[in-house]
Amino acid sequence: MICKCLDLLDIDSKRHDFLDFRTQKLTVAIFVKLMIEAQLKQHSSYAVITEHLRSSSVLQEYLGLPSISESQISRKLRTLPYIYCQQLFLNAVCKLQELTRDGKGIPGLGRLRIIDSTELALPEIVGRWAYCSKHKNAVKMHTRLIVTDPDTVYPERIIASTADVADSEVVMDLVVDDDAIHVMDRGYIVYGNFARWTEQNKRFVARIQQRNRVEILRERPVPEGAKVLRDADVRMAFRWNHEVKTADLRLVEFTDDQGKTYRLLTNVQDLTSEQICEVYRHRWMIELFFKWIKGHLKLVKLYSYDPEAVWTQMYLALTAYALVLIVKHMTGTTRTPWQALRLLRLYMSLSWEAFLQALNRQPSRTSRGRVKKGKRGRPRKHPLKLKPARLIVK
Repeated sequence: MICKCLDLLDIDSKRHDFLDFRTQKLTVAIFVKLMIEAQLKQHSSYAVITEHLRSSSVLQEYLGLPSISESQISRKLRTLPYIYCQQLFLNAVCKLQELTRDGKGIPGLGRLRIIDSTELALPEIVGRWAYCSKHKNAVKMHTRLIVTDPDTVYPERIIASTADVADSEVVMDLVVDDDAIHVMDRGYIVYGNFARWTEQNKRFVARIQQRNRVEILRERPVPEGAKVLRDADVRMAFRWNHEVKTADLRLVEFTDDQGKTYRLLTNVQDLTSEQICEVYRHRWMIELFFKWIKGHLKLVKLYSYDPEAVWTQMYLALTAYALVLIVKHMTGTTRTPWQALRLLRLYMSLSWEAFLQALNRQPSRTSRGRVKKGKRGRPRKHPLKLKPARLIVK
């Protein structure tokens, strides 16, 4: 089954004239397939990868590789240009775009493109090339995540950098489309960028800080009973190329369930203030995405911490995530990406038909089971105090 999955990525199996020069066994194509399989299985080290290859006759036959040493894998990962894996990831994204082209995004809001970054910490010594502060070596993965429907999100593009690079420095390369609303947090507050996007008809919703000043031009009516505090047309002034310029935008303020106040600046005029708030609430999808890839793929503790290897491993992990979504959409299953990945791991050495049968298996019980009821009586007024437990087992 793993053979059919990896074939979905359309990796060229021919020897590369330059990258495979004088290579005996571990060609680029074989290496990439082996590492994506390691990402899907979340192998912890080179030793696990090599032992898994020795124990899997199916993988050996598919790769044409009976065995490989840890040092060969390490050397290939350090010397392979990240651009190769970057292109592999972009090809997988193109396939996902084709599979999700009919997705309408969030009902009532349309497609969203959420922009944010996440950090990957590096060790103190081998990660010194990515020095950020006294106690921190790290790299960043600046990500543009597209929401094609409420259950499908995937990264369209990433920009890798060291952690000292501010989010606002690379955002202009991520906001390039005019067919979706771009959603951003407070790390992207640059009034000049807001003005340029408005001139270019690129829609955005960005959170600003309480201290960011704007001039109120006109107050809009706010629906009664909603948590929207203000909906107003505003003018912002900013300095651009040593000149003071202005731009007219829309300010929406609202509170969440905990009473926290949010200020949103946007150029979207065709949605209500409540819909603007709902657009920003969907920003949590990118946080869940970062949590997913760090928890289910090999991205927190990397195999190698050399600069080129770090960028390569980013793209390999994202390609593995894209492969899970490709399998999910091609099979038409309603299972979540994690459920699909879990079955992929369990049925890797079995047939594709066995995997499809497990993927489409209907639950034998329709009941939710026993529903736990809340405790009777009034709620506890004071916190429960526990006494130290004293147990001795002989």
